[in-house]
Amino acid sequence: MTSIRPTGLSPHLFVLGTDRAVEFYREAFGAVEVFRNTLPNGVILFVELQVGAGRLLVSEETPELGALAPPTVGGSPVMILLEVDDPDAVARNAIDAGAEVLMPVQEMFWGERYGVLRDPFGHRWSVTTAREQLTPDEIVRNTGY
Repeated sequence: MTSIRPTGLSPHLFVLGTDRAVEFYREAFGAVEVFRNTLPNGVILFVELQVGAGRLLVSEETPELGALAPPTVGGSPVMILLEVDDPDAVARNAIDAGAEVLMPVQEMFWGERYGVLRDPFGHRWSVTTAREQLTPDEIVRNTGY
């Protein structure tokens, strides 16, 4: 068996309104545009963003390629986890930029401060930071089950 050694993982989001999405991710999460690939006819193929230590690709929905945005398919089954130093501040930025709160940031039984947002393009984001490292037994005890 060949050894697999990934060198990175970058979510690729499809949206309706690439430029608006890039602006939202900049305002909400501090994203910085690294590269933009635009076709000769002006269509944006993708925009690569730096978000913290990670990369995020954003492209316009392209149905003929099977690249569909959440509104087209009735939502997204995927959640993007964004680890930050201050999830409350990041959630406020995202809300101010147009995100919807699905679950307010709060202390969780697994030892993190955690909340869930939906961006204006239908993608779900959890913002979190570890507060304490709990063992699996401690997490189960904290659930009350």
